[in-house]
Amino acid sequence: MKKAILIIHGFVGSTYDNEYLANYLELDDRFKVFTNTLPGHYLFANYQIGKYEEWVNFTKKSIQELIDYGFKDIYVIGHGLGGVLATILANNYPEIKKIILLNTSFKYLNFNQTKINILTNKDYKDYVEVFNQVFHTSIPFFLEFVKLIKTYQDILKEINNEVLIIQSDKDKIVSLENAKEIYDNINSKNKTLTYITNGEHIILSGNSLELERKKEIAEYIKLFLRGGKKWKKNKKEKI
Repeated sequence: MKKAILIIHGFVGSTYDNEYLANYLELDDRFKVFTNTLPGHYLFANYQIGKYEEWVNFTKKSIQELIDYGFKDIYVIGHGLGGVLATILANNYPEIKKIILLNTSFKYLNFNQTKINILTNKDYKDYVEVFNQVFHTSIPFFLEFVKLIKTYQDILKEINNEVLIIQSDKDKIVSLENAKEIYDNINSKNKTLTYITNGEHIILSGNSLELERKKEIAEYIKLFLRGGKKWKKNKKEKI
């Protein structure tokens, strides 16, 4: 039977953010890929509503449905907020064998550092993504993300799954230090931290990178999921 892959998008994101990756992995006949939109997250909404418990319960239900369908090996890929949810799922379901944390945000923004960057960088358009992702939503909705982090801030110590941590070096929302902190604190003995050069917070959306570059990153992720000697030979500190 095929292995199931559940891809979870980030805060105020949508399935579109990881559309290329989902389509790429679906081409491999070993995998069946599933994506869906978290409660309260709508692509064209200017104001989101919902509670963090809904996100947790929704993703748990998604995993349980895959288990009930008969999948015995499940991989979870989480982007940003989705990465936090991936660790929660991994801690609850032994059927989850591997997780991938894409620009995962156990610390969302260093507001002081962002302020300094904005004040000293003349090219203000570089920071449009920060404001689009963080401020174009309601304060209560953003605080639900904060509550999620606070509730599960120690969960990394409970994770034993094989894990790939991917962090973009140009991410203006999640810092490089955050990725290293996840790597150091996660309990997994089989863990890899890889940096994406010249990548931003949204790595694999429809217009985020040139096609060949997106293909390179997606292939790297596929190698991890397939595992074996080829993965051990090709895993890297930077791609």
